[in-house]
Amino acid sequence: MEDKKERVDEQGIKYKKQNVSQRVKPQTKTAAVSGLIPYGKLVKKRNMDDLKSELMCRGVPEEQIIPASISERKELLKELEIRRLMEDERMIKTDAMKVKAFKILSDAPFKLNDD
Repeated sequence: MEDKKERVDEQGIKYKKQNVSQRVKPQTKTAAVSGLIPYGKLVKKRNMDDLKSELMCRGVPEEQIIPASISERKELLKELEIRRLMEDERMIKTDAMKVKAFKILSDAPFKLNDD
């Protein structure tokens, strides 16, 4: 019994590395928690006017927002959001391009589901 106590005391000082499942994982915040709106949730049926007001709030003239395609409006918004992240949040361009959500700067409601 004494031998076992000595062995435990000697080996107890050593640090055993955690395996993969025991490591601390980085926490990701959902869009609802962070206040961001994911681009993928925007649809033509409910968000065309919201996108127009958001783009106008970001300084895009109304004449440039003419495209009827929501994907073109989303791409324009992505470019403007990347620029905002680089200026305001001090992100580098590669990190800013990976962000899949945007911060609302206008007072548009941006409904994400049909209620």
